[in-house]
Amino acid sequence: MNQLLEGRLINLRESLDVLASAVDDNLRAVLLRLTCDKTISASSPLTDIDTLARVTREKCLHFVAREHPLANDLKFAMAALRVGHDYERIQELAVALNKRSEKLTGSPLQDVAQDMTGIMADILKLHEIIRRTWQRDRKDSSLPNLKPEVSALTQTIYAQISTIQNKIMEAITSGNGSAETFVELVLACRHLKRIANTMELIPDELHAFDKQE
Repeated sequence: MNQLLEGRLINLRESLDVLASAVDDNLRAVLLRLTCDKTISASSPLTDIDTLARVTREKCLHFVAREHPLANDLKFAMAALRVGHDYERIQELAVALNKRSEKLTGSPLQDVAQDMTGIMADILKLHEIIRRTWQRDRKDSSLPNLKPEVSALTQTIYAQISTIQNKIMEAITSGNGSAETFVELVLACRHLKRIANTMELIPDELHAFDKQE
């Protein structure tokens, strides 16, 4: 085993961990904002992950350029590069959702926004599963396939989003709320769905690293 190569792989996985942790913290902050609790500071921005994403990207590229990795390790490095981009996209969606939840606080339909906390809680559970994709020991073939867990949880998340979308349509029909509030709710649902969808794809992008598949 090439100790230097293995060390750089571990370092790359650790960079993904740090980036994932920062995004996780931001999603938890959004969950709190979705409670529409006015005591939560509306001026607190989410943590900027640009530097962490750049560091991960640079480590991926340096690994490929300097270490001349074998096929599986090369695939993992390139997959990690894509995952880093996925986290940047999730961050953008989290920032947008954070702003929309602020606008929904105190609105006649804030209870619908509060229902989104359950979805965000499940998204955080999904994230815990997904992070095991690169944290697992590549030599341990006894670890379970993550796809069933990911698929089951994402289907639950999508079902919850559909329920909220139906509530929004009912509110629009009854005229209970302003047009601006309806737009904010519809877009907030879209952000949640895109976050879940992006996370769902991460294990597939790291497919080559998963010896089980």
